[in-house]
Amino acid sequence: LGNDGGGIGPDLTGAGNRYTLRDLLENIVEPSKVISDQYESTVIETKDGKVITGRITSEDDHNLYVATNPADLNDITEVKITQLKSRKASPTSLMPPGLINGMNPDEVRDLIAYLLSGGDKANAVIR
Repeated sequence: LGNDGGGIGPDLTGAGNRYTLRDLLENIVEPSKVISDQYESTVIETKDGKVITGRITSEDDHNLYVATNPADLNDITEVKITQLKSRKASPTSLMPPGLINGMNPDEVRDLIAYLLSGGDKANAVIR
């Protein structure tokens, strides 16, 4: 949001203009229901049985480069193409489900107002 965060997920600054309230809430409650291909993870299985999950940042004729740490997209694992057994999109979002379960109703309202306002404290939604 704004200048905070990184490339793990979408820029939420304009979420209030891009999503209906229902869609925004659904994305928070069920983050794996719809995963943008820009942010999906890939599950890779190698011929030796190793399973690697992460975002493919690039690939060439010889290797896949996989960011396996969502908090550090520079933490790259190299996977040789010749060692690939399979690769498929992960059905699970990097955003864990249940993040709002520990929030009380006022905190949930504050979160939604913050997202809808784009973090602008002068926005009417915040007041």
